[in-house]
Amino acid sequence: MKSFAARAAVCFCILAAVSLAAPLRAQTSPDVSAPPAIPASRDLDGVWENGDRFVEFSEAGMRIVLKPYYGFVWEDTGVLPATVAGENGLFTITAGYPGEKNEASIPVAVAGDGLYLAFMRRVESTASGAASSGPVSPLDGFWLAGGNSDGIRLYRQALKEEIFAYYFAGSSYCRIRYWAVEALKKDIQAEFILSDGSQGVVPKFLEIGEVLYTCITSTGRVLRNYERGSFTVDGGALLFKPENVVYEGTAALVYEPVPFVLSEDGSTLALGKPYLVRSTITNLDTEIAVHNGKRRPPRKPVFGYMELDFRWDEIDRIRGNEAPEPFNSESWVIEKPEQ
Repeated sequence: MKSFAARAAVCFCILAAVSLAAPLRAQTSPDVSAPPAIPASRDLDGVWENGDRFVEFSEAGMRIVLKPYYGFVWEDTGVLPATVAGENGLFTITAGYPGEKNEASIPVAVAGDGLYLAFMRRVESTASGAASSGPVSPLDGFWLAGGNSDGIRLYRQALKEEIFAYYFAGSSYCRIRYWAVEALKKDIQAEFILSDGSQGVVPKFLEIGEVLYTCITSTGRVLRNYERGSFTVDGGALLFKPENVVYEGTAALVYEPVPFVLSEDGSTLALGKPYLVRSTITNLDTEIAVHNGKRRPPRKPVFGYMELDFRWDEIDRIRGNEAPEPFNSESWVIEKPEQ
């Protein structure tokens, strides 16, 4: 019969083996609770371009090709490590830049063949005193800003210090300014009055990436400084007519229509032109080699060709190559004044 010490040693070995195997099983088992990240190939995969750059998304990361020198040369800057996550046309690009410890987040929206950095998403909001028969227009409701980047570049860029949100109801609108602030985010609603006299409610704080925005100073809960007016839709563009000029640059909205794009499901609204459009190029390496191998025509001269008639005799006289005519006093006539 085994002694008590031997039996205790055997039990200890069994417990140690079980405890060591448990973490291994936990590491190899899939995590079904966490949703998988959406790969870039879902909607962003491929080549996008604008007037000054190409941006290509692939499993390897994010590749940026510049178009300097008036587009005569396409400069490949290499691939940056980047991942993409999102769904329903809304994505967040997480890029790592050389020399930066922290990664940068770039929210984007894809609608049709355009990639937008300035976009808004529809959120649920309430308005007391207004009819609840449902939205009359696809734009009706509160649109909260979802992007705060100015571009996709080779370096980390400063994020926007202020963004705007819109509230549409029929032919009237409200434009609300959010600005960056260092504060503790709280679930507080801000109240404001619509053009029809009803009361609307919007979030006081808005967080995009690592930046926190607010629409009211201090501990207030009533939104007072915002823009109200009317708008019309004309050929895929919004023409705003503000009642009061509150924000810088608002007056320009009266004269210049703002293009807009609404997603198919009506959950995303983008104002302005897209930052990038999907390119017809499928093999960027081949296109770069062909483009850079072209021989450029000579630049047009600043001044056009002119038939110039030089008066060389006058030039010689000015230069002193020709002796001046002798002075003849008899050729001079001095007229006497009348008495």
